[in-house]
Amino acid sequence: MSFENQIFFGDWADCIGGIPPGAINLVLTDPPYESTPCDWDKRPSWTPFMDAMGRLCGDSGQMWIFTRPPWCCDILLAGYRTGWSYVQEVIWEKQNAGGCTVGTFRKVHENIWHFKRPKARTFNLEAVRVPKLTDGNKSVRKRASSATQFIGALNSSYVDDGLRIPRSVVYCRNLHRSEESLGHPTQKPLEVVLPLVLYSSNPGDMVFDPYCGTGTSLAAAKTCGRRWSGAEKDPEWHKVATRRLELTVYEPSVGIARSDREAQGDGDLFGE
Repeated sequence: MSFENQIFFGDWADCIGGIPPGAINLVLTDPPYESTPCDWDKRPSWTPFMDAMGRLCGDSGQMWIFTRPPWCCDILLAGYRTGWSYVQEVIWEKQNAGGCTVGTFRKVHENIWHFKRPKARTFNLEAVRVPKLTDGNKSVRKRASSATQFIGALNSSYVDDGLRIPRSVVYCRNLHRSEESLGHPTQKPLEVVLPLVLYSSNPGDMVFDPYCGTGTSLAAAKTCGRRWSGAEKDPEWHKVATRRLELTVYEPSVGIARSDREAQGDGDLFGE
């Protein structure tokens, strides 16, 4: 049975038997952490989970996983045990706080951790650069050779295009009472997930989400021209995600350099 471009109904562990080792290029997921009263919100055993995702990704895959203290420490240790290397963390800052413990600071962010396999080589910074926030100009004009110039400054030329590498803290409103919301209590904004897909995969690559919920990771993958596959064991959300992916279309302008997107009338996807 083909696993491409479909959402399996059931627990991921029961659904991945038909996926060949090394067939997945990117795992992008928001697993449960038993932080809500929902029946589906049960933490996985992290070492078997990370080991299984490692087999699917082979030596070259990557993973972005929404984490939550203190379980992120368990995920990190499980990753090291099963051949994953930690790369970086992205913080998603929201406009308001979720449920917080009395007497603590208001929690208005979520952690997203990036892992890679030993031979991962896909890091598309050019696809996710964002407009600069300052008035500075880094353009460098070509200069004539001179014995007094530093090595590396000779004949250099660069025109500042107004774009910068993204910051590790990203602000985006959550989906409460928004048009994008499909009713899931932990649904993630497409705006947060799209750059992760663009950065860690190439067109035609396979993106897998073992806890796909409403299908945000898979919708981002399809939008970017990636293949996709996932699993969801809750019948309501499986139905919602399946319908969502049926309606999602590939958008060729996503991931094109911003100046080119603006020329096509689409300049706001990663705007500040």
